Amino acid sequence: MALLLLLPLAAAAIFTAYCVVAHFRHAAKAKSFGCQPAPLFRPWDVFGVQNFKIEINGMKTNRLSDAFLIRKKEMSAKTGRDCKTFRIYYPPGETWFYTFDPKNLQAVLATQFQDFQQPAARVGAFEALLGLGIFSANGAKWEHSRALLRPQFMREQIADLALFETHVKDLFDALPGATDSGDWTPTFNMQPLLERFTMDTATEFLFGESVHSQKDDSADTSTLFSKKEMMQFVEAFFAAEKTTAKSLIYGDLFWLTHDRKFKEQCKAVHNFVDTYVQRRWRESGSEKKPGVGKYVVLDAIVADVKDPQELRSQLLNILLAGSDTISGTLGFLLASLAQYPHIFQKLRSHIIDDFGTFDRPKQITLSGLKTCSYLQWCLNEVLRVYPAVPVNFREAVRDTTLPVGGGSDGSSPVFIPKGYFVAWELWTMHSDQDFWGPDADRFIPERWEGRKFGFDYLPFNAGPRICIGQQFALAEVAYVTVRLLQKFDSIDGSALPKGRLPCDWKLVDKVAGGVNIKLHSANNHLR
Repeated sequence: MALLLLLPLAAAAIFTAYCVVAHFRHAAKAKSFGCQPAPLFRPWDVFGVQNFKIEINGMKTNRLSDAFLIRKKEMSAKTGRDCKTFRIYYPPGETWFYTFDPKNLQAVLATQFQDFQQPAARVGAFEALLGLGIFSANGAKWEHSRALLRPQFMREQIADLALFETHVKDLFDALPGATDSGDWTPTFNMQPLLERFTMDTATEFLFGESVHSQKDDSADTSTLFSKKEMMQFVEAFFAAEKTTAKSLIYGDLFWLTHDRKFKEQCKAVHNFVDTYVQRRWRESGSEKKPGVGKYVVLDAIVADVKDPQELRSQLLNILLAGSDTISGTLGFLLASLAQYPHIFQKLRSHIIDDFGTFDRPKQITLSGLKTCSYLQWCLNEVLRVYPAVPVNFREAVRDTTLPVGGGSDGSSPVFIPKGYFVAWELWTMHSDQDFWGPDADRFIPERWEGRKFGFDYLPFNAGPRICIGQQFALAEVAYVTVRLLQKFDSIDGSALPKGRLPCDWKLVDKVAGGVNIKLHSANNHLR
């Protein structure tokens, strides 16, 4: 009995000794690097319980980005300066480094890229659904995935905008009302329709066949699955994605959320993709291809991937990025235009001038979308105010440093021990008045006139892991925006919240409560 009582004391003593030794080792290493410590947020919260509650409450209230911003303001008040880098305790007492400084993010994402990797817990959380691919792998596995997929998003692969047009027409058919010129739709939530639209385009781009989730039924009998089976896949993918997002909060205990229902959803998703993979392999070397006459990612990479599980993983990683991030950005853009009707009208005027009206359209090309400056400013601005993936983090794979943030004035380098995390949240940096001016919290596309991209603007990440689908995503968002504003000449956002929109954080941000708008069908024959 006495021995049993001593065991916890012995464990505590060993842990304390380990912490003391680690502290002195880190201090000595930091001194050798010329580093100074970054300030500590709420030092009394040694187990990080209060910090964890702050973020959980931010997610519950759909104001997670605001929670980060408030925390930065608290640190700035405490240090008497604009504090862009500081330490935070997290349960069960881990130390994380938060930074909103472009110099530090340039180091993490680019100049010191080899010092950081995706955390093992994050890889594990993603792997159950996505397997190991470009978003869920490190090292050689990630390098292989990127080399394999990057050519699939070159300009010639995304220049054919006919892929979008087919599904835009289905989107218009799915809109409630407004079939005649001069009609208003009822107030409706646009977000689910955008999610189905991007799922339709992504599955056609990947597999050569769309799931046609926007249609009540499909008359195409040549597809591998019935309409019911396709919708079961769509629902399983969205549900499994939601659980995956939840699991990230649990860190190393991510597996606690992977219950039986989640595993069944993952299996349904995997079986769906595997069917396309197996069919394509059976047809290798034959003339028959499901995507004949159009570009299909599966056809392009099948010869270079011999393992069916790996091929499925590569496709699912692209499917995630090619559906949710785009639908979320489209939702925020439409909601922002509804909040600022004068911006809607100005953008529509540019679109009509460049691309014509809905009933008398001019050809829409990729180069045309890129040269429509005000359209591009609107895209840049929505990604500044509402970045699709606002929170990110990396794990140090060796003892390393951040260039700035240490010492009383924040100008000294900061020591990052091996195994520690560096995290950032984009809205806090994207709304920093040092970079964006006193109106940084407002949606103002004109701020982009003459402005160049830097490490103070990171909606697509940066460095070697910069999003390879960036141009595809921007082309899709731009194309849909053009077609919508050709068809509709007014938008009503009176059902939306005022001010900055609340964000429903899952794997990517979306408008919390939905994109509840009304659209007025244009009298196109009058222009």
